Amino acid sequence: MSNIIEEIASERALEKYSNKNRLLNEAVPYVGHPKQSVSEPDKIFLRLDPLSSNGALLEFKTEDVVFAENVETVANKDGETFQIYKVWIRTGSIGIKLEQFTV
Repeated sequence: MSNIIEEIASERALEKYSNKNRLLNEAVPYVGHPKQSVSEPDKIFLRLDPLSSNGALLEFKTEDVVFAENVETVANKDGETFQIYKVWIRTGSIGIKLEQFTV
């Protein structure tokens, strides 16, 4: 599996924000484990809690990602590791929240 953040950066340079206030005015941060959509490569899923078996997923278009910061690496009890990113999404963009529930 390739790193979605590196792929986004290679397709187009992620804008560098030296002024944190400008970033806060133009984008909204979400923290989680990003993964590219297999069926639609122009979209990413952001799993908010990769250690949970029923955590919510957010879906965004890759073109709406303004900036991404590596926050930390976490591991589950089996030793599988996940890179956690703070992904800044352009204000006004459309996102989809996918949540599991029991019927």
